[in-house]
Order: sequence, then structure tokens, then C-alpha cells
Amino acid sequence: MQPLVARITHHSSFITHHSSFIKWIAFSIALTLLLGAILWQFFAPRDDGALVEIQRLGTLRVGLDASFPPFETLDADGQIAGLDVDIAGAIATDLGVEPELVNIGFDGLYDALLARRVDIVISGLPYDPRWTEDVAYTNTYFNAGQILVALTGVSTITAVEDITGHTVAVEWGSQADMEGRRLERELAQVTLLRRSTADEALAALFSGEADAAVVDAVSGVSAFPRGLKIVTYLTDEWYAAAVHIESQKLLEAVNQSLARLEESGEMAKMQARWLHGQ
Repeated sequence: MQPLVARITHHSSFITHHSSFIKWIAFSIALTLLLGAILWQFFAPRDDGALVEIQRLGTLRVGLDASFPPFETLDADGQIAGLDVDIAGAIATDLGVEPELVNIGFDGLYDALLARRVDIVISGLPYDPRWTEDVAYTNTYFNAGQILVALTGVSTITAVEDITGHTVAVEWGSQADMEGRRLERELAQVTLLRRSTADEALAALFSGEADAAVVDAVSGVSAFPRGLKIVTYLTDEWYAAAVHIESQKLLEAVNQSLARLEESGEMAKMQARWLHGQ
């Protein structure tokens, strides 16, 4: 058995060593947190104050290209109207400001946003990862991808496999045509009926020349009131709004508005009005 003094000395040495180790761990954690805070200050996205300025001026400048019905177009009175206009109005109301619609050619929308001529772009804008270093996209609100559609009264076509042995109408040379070719390769006895436009492809479906059709969702959804159903989405092309990459507070506020519109059912009503004609 160790002498009592030796045991006490050993125990004291252990406590001292253990205490030093705890202090070293605590110091390391504190240093890590401090460095993290410093790095966050330098590299985290900085807010440009756009939201504060919008609310100070009382105006949300919305960039759009009024040549894309039913999302935005000029009505009989020369006013810009459409689904995106209604969405912009709802967002502006949530921010406590008025919307100012700025009609710009589609190719110039991003440039206008980066040059601060508009605060936000809401214009049937597909999410494009190539732009994410310069702009921040909001939550998406519509999928404009390619869809396989059939007549609502046709119970034999409820899945993509059901078009085997059937005729499918597509727009010649379009993405729908590409998807049709893929289905032609993957499924047996699929016959493609090519037409000049998506509307003509849908007309072939309604007239009985085709059993199904592949069209973009904008064209397809607009024909719902005529007795059309979506069998399935074949591709995704999500629409979103975009703000400047530094407008982080504005981005947060717009996302809150979009979430509210979805949860309250207002978005569904807007889409029914403009896309379904209801």
C-alpha cells in the first residue's frame, strides 16, 4: 500500500493536470466561437437595406416582361395583368407598400435587378443555378415542366406506362418532343403525332387524333377547364422570384408572403383564375 503522503501527492497532481486540461478545452471552444463570429462577419451575406428603403419610399419596384400570358400581359386597357402581377400585389401589401410594375424585355430582367433599377423580378422566371452568385431566388411557386396529359374521361391512362400502344401528340422540335422521343425509346409501341405548337398538340388530343399529349405545364394547366388531367410530370422547371444577392431581409420577407399565400389558399385561387380561367 502506498504511503498516505504519496497517495495525496499523486491525487493532487491528477487534479491539477485534469483542471489544466478542462481549461484548455474551454479556451479552445471560446477561440473557435470567436473565430467563427469573425469569419461570419466577413463572409456571411450582408443585407443591403433594400427592404428598409422600399418601406421608406412606399414602393416595391417589380421587374417583369409583359409578353408572357397568363403570367403577365397587357390587357384591353393597356394595363399589365396576370398571375405574377397578383402575386406582386399581394407581396407589396404584406410589406405595406404599393407595387410599381416595370415592363422590361425578358433578357434584360437580371441586368435591371443588378443595376438596382428594380427591387425584385417576378416574371415567370425559371430557377437558374448559373445566376445564384448574383441573385437570390425566393421559394418556388409554379412548376412549368413538361407534363403528360390525357382527357379526364379516359380511365385507361393514369400512369406513364399506360401510353404503351397509344398515340401521343407533341409540339415539333420542342422539349415536349424530346420527352416524347424518350418515351418512344423506353416504352413499346408509342406513336408520336407532331404538331406545330403546343395548342395544336392539345387540339389533336381533344379531337381524338391522339390519346395523350406532352406539353409544358403552362399550356396544359390552361386547358384544364376543357376536360384535361395531368397524368404525371415528366420534367421540373420551377418558377421563382429573384432579388439582389445582398437583399437578404427582402428575400426573407418575400418568402414569408409566398408561404402565407400558399397556406391561406390565396395562391391556389390566383392560379385557378389565371391558369384555369376560373
